[in-house]
Amino acid sequence: MDNAEMWCGPAPLGTGLPYVPGLDPELYRLACIDFVEIVPDTLCGPDRFGDGIILLPEALERARAICGALPIVVHGVDLSIGSARRWNESYIRMLDAFRQAWPFRWHSEHLHFQTIDRDDGRGEVATGVPLPMPLTHEAIDLVAERASALTQRYGVPFLLENAAHYLGTLPGDADIEDEAALLNCIVARGRCGILLDLHNLHCNAVNNGIDAEDTLDRLRLDRVIEIHVAGGSWSEGFRLDAHDGLVPEAVWHLLEMALPRCPNIAGLTFEIMEGHAVHMGSDAIAGELERLSAAWLHHVAASQATS
Repeated sequence: MDNAEMWCGPAPLGTGLPYVPGLDPELYRLACIDFVEIVPDTLCGPDRFGDGIILLPEALERARAICGALPIVVHGVDLSIGSARRWNESYIRMLDAFRQAWPFRWHSEHLHFQTIDRDDGRGEVATGVPLPMPLTHEAIDLVAERASALTQRYGVPFLLENAAHYLGTLPGDADIEDEAALLNCIVARGRCGILLDLHNLHCNAVNNGIDAEDTLDRLRLDRVIEIHVAGGSWSEGFRLDAHDGLVPEAVWHLLEMALPRCPNIAGLTFEIMEGHAVHMGSDAIAGELERLSAAWLHHVAASQATS
């Protein structure tokens, strides 16, 4: 039950933009925006009766008012799906509540971990930064089981995003060649999809010496449901996945290469962080969205012409 012909993604949406509270709400009325990507973590506050997070009703209602009737997808940050001991149960409880309040077409998470066990009986400690998964069968088994559980729990596709990191060659088992092989194994075992972040791929090419085009050749592109494009910046010789500006031409080139080879693609999203979005301005953001929408419409027309 794992061949490309039997994998079917959600209905296509088109071009999306994250919900950014500080942006001009009129941006979400543009004709080139077909859906909104919500990071639910940003609509939360600390749980006064526990150590987790809870949805803030006023933040949720403000987001719904701005996004209007546009369909939404969810992009999580704090689940920590790869933590060895457990994932973030508080995030799951929050997502349960979010799903009841505002249904989403699919949801996604980064393929990384953000906590490690102290191994002294005192529980877990945050790593401070997201860390990539080791290239091991143990990691595949762990994440695939959790991915499958998430698909069953919410009844919509679950996607894993390829991560950016700055560690060079990752440790792993000899028969798992690289991160593409790791992700392919997880999505096959976990029966989930891929969120292909092309700026992350570009960062790993620059920082870690991988071949981005070769990675696309080997990645299960039939499992790609959503593609992210974004800008970034440089710091001390590293390309950072900062979501802080215009999409570089190298990423647009990767989109041109990948998009025709993703038969189940349902959405393209331009990522921008809140502080940078306000500084960048509505006109520049609209320009990136229009270029992304043109790529989507060209892809749809080409697919229809060959079907």
